[in-house]
Amino acid sequence: RARVVMLASRSAAAVSPAFLSARAGRPSARRVVMASSATSTPPRTIRLSSGTDMPLVGLGTWQAPRGVVGAAVADALRLGYRHIDCAAAYANETEVGAALREAFASGTATRDGVFVTSKLWNDRRRPDDVRDGLAQTLEDLQLEYVDLYLIHWPVVWKRGTLMQDDARASIAECWAAMEGLVRDGKARAIGVSNFNQDELAALLSTATIAPAVNQIELHPRLPQKELVAFCQSKGIAVTAYSPLARGSGVLDHPAMAEVAARRGVSTAQAALRWNVERDVVVIPKSITPSRIAANADIFAFEWDERDTEAVARVEDGVSTATSPWSTSGPIGARNRWIKPIIQLLLWPVFLVARVDVQKMGRKGFLSWAWSAK
Repeated sequence: RARVVMLASRSAAAVSPAFLSARAGRPSARRVVMASSATSTPPRTIRLSSGTDMPLVGLGTWQAPRGVVGAAVADALRLGYRHIDCAAAYANETEVGAALREAFASGTATRDGVFVTSKLWNDRRRPDDVRDGLAQTLEDLQLEYVDLYLIHWPVVWKRGTLMQDDARASIAECWAAMEGLVRDGKARAIGVSNFNQDELAALLSTATIAPAVNQIELHPRLPQKELVAFCQSKGIAVTAYSPLARGSGVLDHPAMAEVAARRGVSTAQAALRWNVERDVVVIPKSITPSRIAANADIFAFEWDERDTEAVARVEDGVSTATSPWSTSGPIGARNRWIKPIIQLLLWPVFLVARVDVQKMGRKGFLSWAWSAK
């Protein structure tokens, strides 16, 4: 299927991220919406099953260190980004929140105009813990609601521990509490992250509100075609984290260089465009203003089947994820034997200590087991 898309000027796209035009007949979770504007290239969004519009390019904040992440968020909003991806476990939401507050106060952006995602950490699975988890995030981000709230990983840990399974909690119970957040107006949409097909199917069998998004590792080395197709067939939008594979084996691949040379762009821009061509949201992380701008400037060049076929040569099934609890992708098989070993090694630690990952780097992160909540 040859498909060539030419959009408006690259300079305008750098100021306001621009995306593919609407395509008829797509399911609601993959329908691209174009806002009208007489003065600039309009932002493109994907319509979630919840009815919320989600910009197809966002700024990732994972591993963006405190002290610089706030400036990165401010730069992104100034350059036209309207999607910021956060998580309590990133230990930087307070700084992100300060940048958002300043942007809203200065008129750089409005709260209704910025799509903010956050994630619930792994030891918050019981209903009260779910509510407390979002309450902490909203306090840190200085917001009254988030646009999208995700279960960060498909695991169920005891409160205050790492990798210690909680037999008295479940993903289904956690999801029911997440649905309550939607009803309470604290989250406009809810979804998951790092779920594989079986885990999604199990969740869908009990959910009243279907997950709007599954955020997973996706890049040319690891396209996860079957999982993406499954999600989209169920009306679940897909977000790609690490869309540049952390620079490992993608940006310097000859096939990416071929596409970049043909289109007169960088290999990073080509890799990001490839994912959006699949109706996948991308959230590249950068703290450098020029790269933040370039990562949004991915639609002012043509794309056709030659480019898609060239990028397909990059696939080798390699994951850049390292989490020993992951159940998805290539590392899921490895973790089946690593995980029990780590759980056993950590077990005695949590007989005497507790950690609150949502307070990492500040008061309350570490406590004695007998004094923790």
